[in-house]
Amino acid sequence: MNLPATVQTFLDQRHLSYRLIASPSCETLWQSAAHLQLPARRMARAVLLRDDVGLIMAILPCNYMLDFSLICQVLQRDLEPLYGTDTLDFFKSQGCAAYSHPPLAEAFGVPALVDTSLLIDEDEEIYFDSGGSEALIGMRGTDFRHMFSQARWAQFAVSADDLDTLLNQEALTPQNLVNLTRRYTPMQLREGIEAITELPIMPQTVQQILGLRTNPQLAIDDILQIVEQDPSLAAQVVYWARSPLHGYHGTVDSLKTAIERILGPDNTLNLLLGSCMGKTFHLPVDGPAGMEAFWRHSVYCASLSSELAKLLPGDINIRPELAYLCGLLHDFGYLVLGHVLPARFFLFNRFLAVNRNVALNTVERYVLGVEHWHIGAWLMQAWSMPEEVIAATRWHHSEDCTQPHAEYANLVLIANRLLQHIGLGEENNNRLPALAMFTLGINRDQAFDALLRVQASMTELDSLSQALRLTTPS
Repeated sequence: MNLPATVQTFLDQRHLSYRLIASPSCETLWQSAAHLQLPARRMARAVLLRDDVGLIMAILPCNYMLDFSLICQVLQRDLEPLYGTDTLDFFKSQGCAAYSHPPLAEAFGVPALVDTSLLIDEDEEIYFDSGGSEALIGMRGTDFRHMFSQARWAQFAVSADDLDTLLNQEALTPQNLVNLTRRYTPMQLREGIEAITELPIMPQTVQQILGLRTNPQLAIDDILQIVEQDPSLAAQVVYWARSPLHGYHGTVDSLKTAIERILGPDNTLNLLLGSCMGKTFHLPVDGPAGMEAFWRHSVYCASLSSELAKLLPGDINIRPELAYLCGLLHDFGYLVLGHVLPARFFLFNRFLAVNRNVALNTVERYVLGVEHWHIGAWLMQAWSMPEEVIAATRWHHSEDCTQPHAEYANLVLIANRLLQHIGLGEENNNRLPALAMFTLGINRDQAFDALLRVQASMTELDSLSQALRLTTPS
């Protein structure tokens, strides 16, 4: 259990007492705490933030949520997270193991801000990342305080354990949504939340597409009539058809060829529906829940949900093309929230970037005042989407859903958990849901085989998500 030279030198020069605790490699601090049965509130984590002045390291308990509104008040600075590879590169340059983020700001020449929740009794221990890949450091409270004697201490984090994360099962009505936001949203964030109670009107093209989807006598000419009235839709259909994803090696010489021979009527309508619905909403491009990440995750989830549906035994009546639509639309609540509350949604993206250890629904309720599936299911109901899509939108985070059309919600749930294994999605849980898997009759090997098939088409799926992104206003 070797320490990086920077960490070893820093601790030795300050004559700090500590012990090394063997810990499984490649685990999050939260998982390490659970595995070693250590209290999460005494597991310190580091978050790097920056502005024009420079870097700062915020240090807080593993099970606390960093609150941007508080930290900006404390420091009187407009900070933003150091995203993804920038954080990895910073710690790597200090000699730390991959994905290891020790909260030793002074050792790395960075100012520190430490949350006061880490002021524990002198004889209690605080635990933190060692910078190596196989060990945590345990240090008495008195030594931890001494280590940060030159740092600023303040309250800028909120205990996730104290936040009420019970799912609200009330009917999706405007008044219930307002009551929900008042219950969960801090007072200073409530202003403007009532705007969510007014959804955009369903576009006429969406109404026409939904009408075709329910028409048992659907003909190619019916789809052509919609596509040909909008040149941008026609261009999208041809673009989708030319993608290598569909394995067509001939010439796409007409819209009819694209729809009839390559995409198929159902797939064409699904893609048109997602594109036309997306045009209604404005969403920021960047961030963990921005437009680019939204469409990429939605396209992958749609493709994987369809692949999983093909594995189901014949006695489970699931249509792969409808599973595809469920995967494509299940997170549309984010589009509504980003459209109606752009400033709040910008803040939400910042919260997500630095609180990946905190449950997604907790961050949503704290920052936005409501969860995306509430708003998404309400939109699907208001716009008369298929019941299967409404169910998938509302229940895709539930591991024990027994509602009507639960099969579609379970497919999306499994797809999202699988996508975590390739770094897609914001819910930091990649454990496959046992009950959903058993109910659908899918085993682990089958599920990962389906994921591999989707991975084999990553280039094409990325191109498709990029095309859909460009149809969504920013």
